[in-house]
Amino acid sequence: MLKKISVLLVCMWSIASQEVEAFSPDSLWRTIRHRAFSDYDEELVFHDRKKRFATLKHFSKNGTLLVETNFKDYAEGIRQGFSKGYYPSGNLYWLADYRDNKLHGELRVYYEDGGLKRRETYRSGFQKKKHCYDREGNEIQYYELVENASFPGGDRALQAYLQTKLSEVISSNTAQLYTFEVYIEEDGKAVLHKFTNSDLMTINRLTDILKDMPKWKPARYDKKPQGEIVPISLLFQNGRVYLPALR
Repeated sequence: MLKKISVLLVCMWSIASQEVEAFSPDSLWRTIRHRAFSDYDEELVFHDRKKRFATLKHFSKNGTLLVETNFKDYAEGIRQGFSKGYYPSGNLYWLADYRDNKLHGELRVYYEDGGLKRRETYRSGFQKKKHCYDREGNEIQYYELVENASFPGGDRALQAYLQTKLSEVISSNTAQLYTFEVYIEEDGKAVLHKFTNSDLMTINRLTDILKDMPKWKPARYDKKPQGEIVPISLLFQNGRVYLPALR
């Protein structure tokens, strides 16, 4: 099966290269790290000597707070407590509560004028209630907050397309696995993001795969198209290629 990157309650930024990184001890236990990227700035505050408990903040280039996330173990990516997202204007966009990296309690999303747009209730990561509202406060049909990018027709259609494009690739009886990454742009176009050369897959073969690839349904966050990195794993066996979970 095509492995999709799960994106939940994060602001989307374009792929950016790191420009500046600086550490500054603030106290005996507290350490602050600043990093500057091409389109946002980052502040990471460690609250303990072992650098586990942390608060991560992202700011726009004009200094407006965009996202604030608290961790009980930053290295392991375990969120704990409240996380918040903000509009570029500085108004609150969403508020979520985590327990051991799972949504727990209420998730709220707001219109920029402060009206409630969405309210969901979770218990240990399981959704219990879900509601969406229009700007007048009337409940409307629920829609998913996060939608991952998807190939038209799903994974089986993607496998069929890859089998057509790679029909001349021959492998041994031993199964061989190859993974590469594509970046699905906001308009659904797939571009190569990350790959390694191998006996079976070269840059020329990958370029050929992508040049004729149909446009994907792009990822969406709160109904807005977003770019997304999607890893694709290929299983080569007996002269054919498969998506591993569909084998």
